[in-house]
Amino acid sequence: MNLLRANCELLRQGIQLLSRHDQRTFTASDPASYGSGIGAHLRHVLDHYRSFLDGMEKGMIDYDDRDRDTAEEKDRDVALASLSEIAGRLESTELDVGASVRVKVCASTVGEDLKSISSFGRELQFLVSHTVHHYALIAIASRMQGIHPDESFGVAPSTLKYLNTVRG
Repeated sequence: MNLLRANCELLRQGIQLLSRHDQRTFTASDPASYGSGIGAHLRHVLDHYRSFLDGMEKGMIDYDDRDRDTAEEKDRDVALASLSEIAGRLESTELDVGASVRVKVCASTVGEDLKSISSFGRELQFLVSHTVHHYALIAIASRMQGIHPDESFGVAPSTLKYLNTVRG
């Protein structure tokens, strides 16, 4: 499976789970999760995908230059539309995953932001890992709302692969 398709599949998993939520469960937050609910985690994931897509055009991915669009974290329908839109953009992308790209990120509250050279493929790998990490948190928040995601939601592909070999 190619990296673009892997990311699209993750976004579609988000659409499937989010479709099972209503507005109340989407925006609910629990003090045990530091007040961040499903919407906040999903918005954060979407911000990173937009940074990647913008970086394709600009030749530099800046994961810190994000919209932080609160409408996406407060309105389930807006989040669903954004998931669909970003998945569609990725699906229609023709990309040389081996091509180099500059990446800028703030790694500390002091000093300058760091810039490095990466590849589009490596950044797509990062997005898989980052998305799965936040999906794991979304899965916990969903269960707290009584909505149980598929077994594979929020589980790393390597873990799923391992479990498939163990289970036979």
